[in-house]
Amino acid sequence: MKDIFDECQFGDLKLNSRIVRTGLWESQNRQHGYLKPEVFLRYERLAKNNVGLIITELISLYPHDKFSDYSHSINYPLFMKDFKMLTEITHESDVPIFAQIAFANCNVNGKQMIGVNDLTMEDIRQIQSDYLIAARKISFAGFDGIQLNIGNNYFLSKVIDPRENKRSDNYGGSVFNRLRMVIELIQAIKKTTTLHINCRFNINPQDEDETLEIAALLEKYGADSLQVTKPSSPQFFKKESPDKNILFDLTDKISKHVDIPVILGGGLSNMSDINDLINKTDIDYVSMQRPFVYNPTFLSDWKKNGEGESGCTTCNNCYWKKTSTCHMIAEE
Repeated sequence: MKDIFDECQFGDLKLNSRIVRTGLWESQNRQHGYLKPEVFLRYERLAKNNVGLIITELISLYPHDKFSDYSHSINYPLFMKDFKMLTEITHESDVPIFAQIAFANCNVNGKQMIGVNDLTMEDIRQIQSDYLIAARKISFAGFDGIQLNIGNNYFLSKVIDPRENKRSDNYGGSVFNRLRMVIELIQAIKKTTTLHINCRFNINPQDEDETLEIAALLEKYGADSLQVTKPSSPQFFKKESPDKNILFDLTDKISKHVDIPVILGGGLSNMSDINDLINKTDIDYVSMQRPFVYNPTFLSDWKKNGEGESGCTTCNNCYWKKTSTCHMIAEE
């Protein structure tokens, strides 16, 4: 019988539990050019309190991006120094850590707000080159892996989405062609680093076959693990019937369809419900974000008591206000 506090193998990595902490925004990122002490304290508390894997808050690939004011930046001058300290903190507790990389607005080669269908080959190669440089920085900083966030509403999710991508060249049309830009990037990172590559991608409830094909292609061309999510916030995850949730259902199908680890991207915050899910499905890993904002040490209470539910109400203010702090606690 599976339990969320099982020690388990995640590709080449050993996890101390099945719970993955996924990051979102980092409002407390810098002070006088350095990461604030609150950031290091947060990661230390996460690592010491039974989380299996940590995925950082968003690290923006480009400055002046839509979310760059609320995120870390790969171009931050002290990135290597500060994030080396951060990875050492998590490794002291034997917890692996991935760096989440993405961007929303495409501003490359002197052009602004480029649409998916207007990308030139020069633009595509520039983006891939920028990701590759970022991956090497991440590797040098001591991260165990990189999360390519090609889901939610980030730019690469639009490249994959047939509603957005109307290209007629090798980067549009079929599922493979729409994934080609990401596949080439994965292969380049594999050749130049030893990073575990995790791909966070959106499900398509209207086309389950395409969702499964995307998962299979990502695995075939080098992804080491997947995180399954939806474009909308978990606040809006609705059950389609009393006993079915599309995100859970499709994540289970993906887990059966591929041979690499698959992480359920949110939607649960109760220990009993999580244990029930992982024992009734092929889902082995569950990620959370908002419960860790509310209380980064709650997993230790769950493990001690043998039960528990997060106090997070999913009010979503930590998302809307673009902060890494809980406004419910602040208002108490």
